[in-house]
Amino acid sequence: LSPTYLGSYFRKQCNESIQQYISAYRIRLIEHRLRFSDKRVHEIADEFGFADESHINKFFKRHKGTSLKEFRKKIQPKL
Repeated sequence: LSPTYLGSYFRKQCNESIQQYISAYRIRLIEHRLRFSDKRVHEIADEFGFADESHINKFFKRHKGTSLKEFRKKIQPKL
């Protein structure tokens, strides 16, 4: 299969590009790490192949509208 054909086939079947699908999947994985682990932001950035905290923060903020620290603060239970 050619990359062009695969891309157009994927878009027809899923109503989004492969890149959009991968980005959404990465966001879900990052959210899961924030909810269920005590990893620091730089550890999560390393795990997902981001150069540093600022890159993962920009990626996350572009998709979710909030920073990683703000997201983690919102989801933590209040005591």
